Amino acid sequence: MTSKRNLLGILAAVLGLLAASATPLHAVQVRLLGWSVTDGDLQFDANRKPARLKVFPDSFSSVIEFEGEGPIVLYKMVEHEGKPRKQIACTITVPAGMEQGLLILVPGDQSKAAFKKVLPDESGFVSVGAPLIYDYLWFDDSPKARPPGTLEFRNLSRLPIALQIDQNQLMLVPQAKAQVPLVQGSKRMPLRAAAQIGGQWKLFRSNPLSTRSPDRMLVILRDAGAQEADAGEPNIMMISLYDWPQSPAAPEATASTAALAGSGRRDG
Repeated sequence: MTSKRNLLGILAAVLGLLAASATPLHAVQVRLLGWSVTDGDLQFDANRKPARLKVFPDSFSSVIEFEGEGPIVLYKMVEHEGKPRKQIACTITVPAGMEQGLLILVPGDQSKAAFKKVLPDESGFVSVGAPLIYDYLWFDDSPKARPPGTLEFRNLSRLPIALQIDQNQLMLVPQAKAQVPLVQGSKRMPLRAAAQIGGQWKLFRSNPLSTRSPDRMLVILRDAGAQEADAGEPNIMMISLYDWPQSPAAPEATASTAALAGSGRRDG
């Protein structure tokens, strides 16, 4: 009997040590950005309850804190045979070590959507033209990756882009990024931008970039449409996103195990 009690005691002690040394759940704060249209039909499960998420093409979403190893599952409520049903819009793998991320949702293969009729929200609205299926891009959004006082450019277009911003000259191939210092206190910075088409450089911007004194800033360059190849002229959008110099707000929602990161505008 004594031996059995000793074994049970040892087992309890070992389990206690294992519990004390267990690695806590991975947590990541996420902001989202849409590609072309505002989408207010996306949902995710937060604490086993559905939560709506509004994603914009020219400003960050609210901050959402995700706890767990993933994946993050976004879905839409659709109608099937007269009844509501979940349709997965995007299943997202969380990068290892990610703590603060920017998640860009891009239109995916719409043929993968089994059902097309999205149910309206509580106000009766449906986001017109919003994709049913998404792919995604992950960016590190931490202060270490994008320090305060920096302006980062990311070329998500299909064309090489050359930039002259203030006194800095940058060359960005597709998917490349570069950072320059923000001019503190300045409301705008001189900017010229050109894209390479058919071996020739075509200017598409020669007016100042509005900076508005942010803490840090991100500018995304992306294709505005498919017509630039036919017209022989660049059709590049510049989307300016600002982080203001203030303490970050608490996350709006916390999601775990299967769920799910503030302001900005588009420069023409």
